[in-house]
Formats: sequence, structure tokens, C-alpha cells
Amino acid sequence: MATKAKTEPASKSASTPSHPAPSPLALAFAKAVKLVDSGKFPEAAKALETLRDEAQAAGEWSMKRRAQVYLSLAQEKIQPAKVVAADAVTEIQACLNRRATEEALKLSEKAIKSHPAKGALHYLRAVAFAQNENTEAAAESLKKAVELDADFVYQWHMEPDFNPIRKSPLFAFTEGR
Repeated sequence: MATKAKTEPASKSASTPSHPAPSPLALAFAKAVKLVDSGKFPEAAKALETLRDEAQAAGEWSMKRRAQVYLSLAQEKIQPAKVVAADAVTEIQACLNRRATEEALKLSEKAIKSHPAKGALHYLRAVAFAQNENTEAAAESLKKAVELDADFVYQWHMEPDFNPIRKSPLFAFTEGR
């Protein structure tokens, strides 16, 4: 036979379990995050630097890491990284890779005006002309590139964009090199 257990109502004086009070570092972190969220980046950066240093002194490494992450975010907002423009060679190569031949030619012409002695620019212009199957212009540009840097003849031999026009007598100057 089962007996019913008597349940006594909890006394009103018994306290309910409470959460421990947040640490001063946790409070400071919460305030700093609010500053970041509200776009007050310089103030947030100062608060986070202080928090990072205090957390390190207290041996609170996880708090230090969290403060450092938010500090980096705030500093990036204060002083955004400068966008580095791609150099002309890289831009032209990107155009050639996506077969934007006309854009590559425009960029190479502009770059050659600024840097006429840079063989890579003449070579890339030759590749662009080869993509258009403009044999004369490709040969002329390649000749200039090879005059500036003889190693471009090796690149020419391996470049598949020259395949449709490679057998032209205009490229005879590359033979034996």
C-alpha cells in the first residue's frame, strides 16, 4: 500500500537561489559593448583598453581576450584600413583572365604611358592583342617587352593565348631564344 508523502509548503523565509552579482570586469565589459553598439567608438576604445589592462592584472584571460576583440573592432571603426589599389600589372592580368580584352588594352595603354620601361606592361598588352588575334600589334608589343626583358620570350613560348597566332612570321624574332 502506497502512502502519500506529506509535502510541507516552503517557508516564506527560505530564500530562492539567486545569481551571483556580476564582477566589476563583467559590468565594465557590458558598458564598453554598449558603447561599441551605439557607435561611440573612441569612448569604447578607451574603456576597452582599461578593461583589457585590468583583466590582465586580475589574471582574467578570457575577459582580456574578449576586450581585445572588441577593442580591435572599435579601433578599426576609428581608423579604417586603407584600401590598397591593385597595381596596374595585377589589374591587367585580372582583365585578361576574365577575357575582358578591351579593358586590359585600355589599362595597359594608360600604364605604359606612365611606365614605358616596364616590360611586363608591354608583355600583357601583347597578350591582350593575342586574345583579339591582332597579330601585328601582339608581335610589336612582345618585341618591345623582350627588348626590355629578354625573359619574356620564355613566357611567350608557354602562353596559350598566343596559340592562334604563334606561327605567324611576325614572331620570328623569338626563334632561337
